[in-house]
Amino acid sequence: MWNPSTAEVWVDAARADGITVYSMCASGYIASLALADGMRVFYGTPLNGTSSGSPADMTRFPAAGPRIQALASLAGPLRYDSALMSENYTFTACQGASVAGRDTIELRIDPKWPGNVRRTVWVDFYAGTALRVEDRNYRGDLIWLWEVERIAFGPPRRQIMQAARAALSSDEAVPYSEPSMSLGEISRAAGFRVTLPAWVPEGYRLVALRPAQGILDREEPGPGRLRLMARMTSVAQLIYSDGLGAITFYQRPVPWWARRASAPRVGHAIEWERNGIRYVLVGDVDPQLLLKMARSL
Repeated sequence: MWNPSTAEVWVDAARADGITVYSMCASGYIASLALADGMRVFYGTPLNGTSSGSPADMTRFPAAGPRIQALASLAGPLRYDSALMSENYTFTACQGASVAGRDTIELRIDPKWPGNVRRTVWVDFYAGTALRVEDRNYRGDLIWLWEVERIAFGPPRRQIMQAARAALSSDEAVPYSEPSMSLGEISRAAGFRVTLPAWVPEGYRLVALRPAQGILDREEPGPGRLRLMARMTSVAQLIYSDGLGAITFYQRPVPWWARRASAPRVGHAIEWERNGIRYVLVGDVDPQLLLKMARSL
C-alpha cells in the first residue's frame, strides 16, 4: 500500500469465516486490524507467534501514527454509496493486466464533474477479489494505491483467526464508524454552534456529522499542559462525499489565549480561524474547489 504521507507499507491479509485480518510488523509485536459483522478492533500479538488467542495475550496500542493510520485505511477500501456514486461517476470495464499472476478485469470509475478523484480497480477474473486499487486526483497524479503481490486460496493459520476472534469479542471492538448526528446534536455535543458552508463541490453531500477527538493544532506548540488542553478541546467532524471522494471539515473552539484570526488560503488542507473557531478543510479535490467551499462559510 502506498500514499504520499506514509510511503510504502507492507501488510499481510487473511480472510476466513467472515473475518478479515490485516497485519504488519511493529516493535516487538504484530499490529493487526480485524473486521467482522460491522465491527473493527486494533490489537497486538507477540512477534514470536506464541499467542494462545486469548485477550490476555494481546497488547493494547493507540490507533495513531502514519503506519497504523495506513493499516486503519484498509478497514474498507472499497466501501462506497453506490446510489450516490452512480449519480456522479461513470463506469467502464475491460480486460486488465495480470496482477499477482492472476487474470483481471479493469474497472474504471471516472468522475462526471471536473476536479474530483478517479479510481481504477483490477478485479480477479475468477475469484472476484480486488487485487489492485488506484486513486488519482484531478490532475492525474497518483494519490493512493494498494496492490496484492502474493495471493493464496488455502486456509489461513489457525492462530491468526483465533487471535482475531478473541479481539473482536473483547471490549476494545467498536463499530466501523459512529452514527451520524444532526446539526443540533453535534453542536450540543461539541459545546459550540457548528456551521455549514453555503456551497460544496458539485455532487457532494453531507453524509456524516460526529465528534472527533485528539486533533492537535499545528500552530500551538508549547508545554505539555497546553498541548493536553488543545487535545481535550471538543472537535466537530463533518464528512462530505460524492460516493467515492471525501471532503472532511473539522471545527473546534480556540481557547481565548490562543486565538488568532486568519483567512482561508488555497491548498489541499485549508486552515483558518474566525470568531474564536478554528476550521480545517481537507480533501483530494481541486484546491480551488476547497477554497470556494471555505469562503462560503
